[in-house]
Amino acid sequence: MAKVAFFGAGIMGEPMALHLLAAGHQVVVMAHRNREPIERLIAKGATEAKNPADAARRTDVTITIVPTAREVEDIIFGTNGLADAMPPNYTIIDMSTSYPPDTRRIAERVAAKGGRFLDAPVTGGPSGARNKTLTIMVGGDAKTLEAMRPVLEAMGEHIHHFGGVGAGHTAKVIQNMIGTVASAGIAEGFVLAKAAGLDVEQFFKMLTTSTANSPALQHNVPKIFAREFDKVGFRLDLAYKDIRQATALARELTVPLFAANGATELMQIARATGSGQLDQTAIIRGLETVVGLEVRPKPKT
Repeated sequence: MAKVAFFGAGIMGEPMALHLLAAGHQVVVMAHRNREPIERLIAKGATEAKNPADAARRTDVTITIVPTAREVEDIIFGTNGLADAMPPNYTIIDMSTSYPPDTRRIAERVAAKGGRFLDAPVTGGPSGARNKTLTIMVGGDAKTLEAMRPVLEAMGEHIHHFGGVGAGHTAKVIQNMIGTVASAGIAEGFVLAKAAGLDVEQFFKMLTTSTANSPALQHNVPKIFAREFDKVGFRLDLAYKDIRQATALARELTVPLFAANGATELMQIARATGSGQLDQTAIIRGLETVVGLEVRPKPKT
């Protein structure tokens, strides 16, 4: 069993770390802002490190699942970072959603220190993290992946190796882009339906039996109807960060992205109206503000 340092015990990370413990791996954690998940993990058998270098001395692999590559780089190369103490062939697995060029740059610095690096972002949301059904997209050396497969399999159900370092993050930012474009289409469709005078609840029921049905539709619309944007599964600001990474990658590769760029602006409108810290389904709120309506079912009589 592996000795794993885990950084990022948030909505996704905490249940992932719990699965590592349940599989028999030793887990070392470190608090950042919120101690509550750290205390819960310690109660389940994790131990606590005082800094990343301390964690590196006690483990042979580190997992990061944090907001951006900036935090990943700080954990590795900041003051008392992993790089100050990690032994040769130490493995770092970044399960965040990061910009692929940043990932490759960080991996090069890790390799120069004698370490190994995989990018292994996940999809499946909090429920996938809780149920151990995450899909994991991996970039990096195939031998390193095989050595780390038991660690990854403790957290997810489907592992896809896309190639060298950065390929996993490339797959993830494109996957998130597709999901955000779908959310933007749902938001626009329901605002238009409401503005046109349709019964939006009946419209939703119709869509669930149509070719427009999708997991995104079934997830987003009930939250929109209930106005449960404060129940955050994936924060709008993070979704905005991810789609901007996809559009930046497209610019580098000279690939036009009409729908993705439109969805980015729709998210920016929602963020400008104060919805950045809410769930990503709050993408609809900016458009509602512009049009002057809210997408709600008719009151029950």
